[in-house]
Amino acid sequence: MTIPNMNLSEARTETIDADGYVMRVMAAIVDPKYNRLQLQLDITEGDKAGYYKKLYDKAGFWGMTLNLYMDPQSAWKFARCIDAIKASNEGFTWNDDGENDEMTLVGKYLGVVTRKKEYLGNDGIVKRKLVPYSTVSVQDIRDKNYTVPEMLPLQGHAPTAGPSGVVDTTMNFGPISDEDVPF
Repeated sequence: MTIPNMNLSEARTETIDADGYVMRVMAAIVDPKYNRLQLQLDITEGDKAGYYKKLYDKAGFWGMTLNLYMDPQSAWKFARCIDAIKASNEGFTWNDDGENDEMTLVGKYLGVVTRKKEYLGNDGIVKRKLVPYSTVSVQDIRDKNYTVPEMLPLQGHAPTAGPSGVVDTTMNFGPISDEDVPF
């Protein structure tokens, strides 16, 4: 018997490392609930170009979102991102002291330095994902003028064994007497 073509090259999951990437704003969404601007980004250069579009097509979610909060404490981060976009897109303008249309950001390029971050999955297992760390100009990415930060560990949570690991279920349990057993 012959095994049929199973398209295994399409079934394998592609991985991505923390690094600096030239990215393009694919969508800009104002989220009034959290008072933030969400920029959905995709890689545009190198062997990982189109990575997040492929992920979206395969898994149904956008995997790289830069959240820019619209409050005075976060204004520096917002300004840094706008400056990176200005430096990376000739002729792009932004009114720093007035209202702007977020849709003018769609299609613009910027440099994004990423890092790995641990998070607690819905299954209770500590996992890692790639998140934006900082925004820089596209030229800084091309010139490798950036530093990739260390992974951000999950705080206040003990490491959890994965699906193939052993979980100690005796932790925090003590001996009981025969009188305490209900059967």
